[in-house]
Amino acid sequence: MNGRCGVLGIRRVDVVCIRPATAPDPLISVVMPSFNRAGLIGRTIASVLAQRFERFELIIVDDGSTDDTLELLKEWDDRRIAVFQMRRNAGAPAARNAGVKMARSMLVAFQDSDDEWQPTLLEHHVQALRRADVSFCQLEQRYGSGRAYYPPMGWQLAEDAYAQLLGSSHISTQTLAMTRAIFKRVGGFDPAMPRFQDWDLVLRLARIGARFHYIGEPLAIAHDSPDSLTRSLEKGIVGRKRLIEKHGEAMNAQPAALFHHHYVMGSQLRSLRRFGEAQAEFAAALRLAPLNWRAAAQWLLASVYR
Repeated sequence: MNGRCGVLGIRRVDVVCIRPATAPDPLISVVMPSFNRAGLIGRTIASVLAQRFERFELIIVDDGSTDDTLELLKEWDDRRIAVFQMRRNAGAPAARNAGVKMARSMLVAFQDSDDEWQPTLLEHHVQALRRADVSFCQLEQRYGSGRAYYPPMGWQLAEDAYAQLLGSSHISTQTLAMTRAIFKRVGGFDPAMPRFQDWDLVLRLARIGARFHYIGEPLAIAHDSPDSLTRSLEKGIVGRKRLIEKHGEAMNAQPAALFHHHYVMGSQLRSLRRFGEAQAEFAAALRLAPLNWRAAAQWLLASVYR
C-alpha cells in the first residue's frame, strides 16, 4: 500500500482516500478520528509530528465533518500523513477501526483529535511492544488550570489485569498502543458503544490474556473540550449498561466493581432528575453492599424526590 490509497477490507462506499502517506516503512501507525475539530486538530497533529521517534505514519480518518477540517488538513505537508474520510458520520469507534485496517505497520497507536502527546510517547510505546501486546501510559487530564492523572500516581498494574480493570477505567484511548494482530483478534472497537469504547476494548484484551505494559509517566495530555463525550451523562449511562452486559459474568464475581457501576449510574440519573431510575440503581448497589451508608442515603434521597 506504499504511496497508494488502499482500503484493506473497508468498502469503498464507506470511505474515501483524500491523501495517502508516502513515507516509507513506518514502524507504527497512529490512528486519529476527527469530527468537526477544525479549531483543535492542528495542535494535535503538531504534537504527533513532534515525536522523537520518527518512523510512523499518521492516519487521520475524518468522520464526515461539516466544518473546515478537510481544508485545514490540506495545509499539512508531511509525507507521514494520510487522510481518509468516511462518507457519512459513523462514530469514532468505526473511524478508528477503518484507520487500523488502512495501517501499513504491525503496530498501532491511537490519538484523539483534541489532545496532545509528549515528544517521547511513541518511542516508549515501540520499546514496550517489543515484549508486550498492549502498551499504555499515564494520562494528564487538564481542566482549565486544574490537573488530574489517570491512573493515579503510584498505581500499579496487577497480574490479573482483567479483574483489576472491571470496576474503574484507567486506560484512555490516547494513551494506548498495541500490535495490530491483538487488535484484530478481539475485533477492534465496538461501534455500538456510545461511550467507554476504550474501556471495553481494554477489558476484552485483558480477558484473552494480552500482555500489558504500563508506562508510569503522563505522556498523553487530554483537554476538556466543550463537545467532549465525557460531558454526556446519557451516553455514559448507556455505555456503562452495555459494559455490564458484555462483562456481566466477570462482574458478578467482583461485587465491588458491580456496586461501583450501579452507584455511578444512580448518581448520573439523579443529576438528570430521573429519580425513579436512580432509586433502582441505588437499590441494586445496596443489594451488593447492604451496609453501605452512602448508597442507602442516596436511595432515600431519590425516593423523596421521586
